[in-house]
Amino acid sequence: MKIKFTAIVLSVLCVVTLGGCAGTTTSTSSDAVASKEETLFQASTINSLLAGNYDGFMSFGELKQHGDVGIGTFDALDGELVMIENTIYKVKASGEVVEVPDTDTTPFAAVTYFNEDVTKSLEKTASLDALEQELDKLMTDPASFYVFRIDGTFNTVKARSVPSQQKPYPVLSEAVKNQSIFDYQKISGTLVGLWCPEDIGDLNVKGYHFHFISDDRSKGGHLLDVSFDSAKAFMDQTDGFFMTLSPTSPEGTVDDAESAIDAVEK
Repeated sequence: MKIKFTAIVLSVLCVVTLGGCAGTTTSTSSDAVASKEETLFQASTINSLLAGNYDGFMSFGELKQHGDVGIGTFDALDGELVMIENTIYKVKASGEVVEVPDTDTTPFAAVTYFNEDVTKSLEKTASLDALEQELDKLMTDPASFYVFRIDGTFNTVKARSVPSQQKPYPVLSEAVKNQSIFDYQKISGTLVGLWCPEDIGDLNVKGYHFHFISDDRSKGGHLLDVSFDSAKAFMDQTDGFFMTLSPTSPEGTVDDAESAIDAVEK
């Protein structure tokens, strides 16, 4: 299976697969709804963000038209974004969590309409690596995208957030050197995660990427590590991919994207 890929550059619309341009097709309204439900919508590329393009260009009001769960960041890289049940939360570098208005903007985010395809009870798990190994067993198609929601009371959660940046923006690997680290214990909440296939190339992070939000919406961040005695995992397999590109270009450059991603993800 090839990923269905659509990119918008300003007013030019081109529908392609990773194997090349597709021919013109027609669809019914029900087909269009189903396609939207089974599509990961992404604003900008991870390479653009790595290179320091932190200017928000898509409002959250518009982003909510493409999904009700997801992860991302904010204008000027001001915190970690957790979207859950069609509400967007900002986890600030101070640790404060706020609900953001629809008028705020994002330079990078990935969202979808969450339709659970698999539900799995998870047993005692000692680390994020161990969690990912369990989730690997749920995925049947390595060419698909997978979105996860994991609910539970966690023994430990290690998370981070990055402070707002000033222009000229540093590249992301430099910006995260000033990140705030949060260590939470015995905390109930949700992990919102995304898994991207190898075919995603330089458009997003290959593999897993999780953000955390507590049940009382007072704590969260980009997930660095986690442990728990039990949890409930919900998985949504999504084959479609739709991306809109940022109208601005980063001033910085990244020569080794994989090393830069390792630096900012871990």
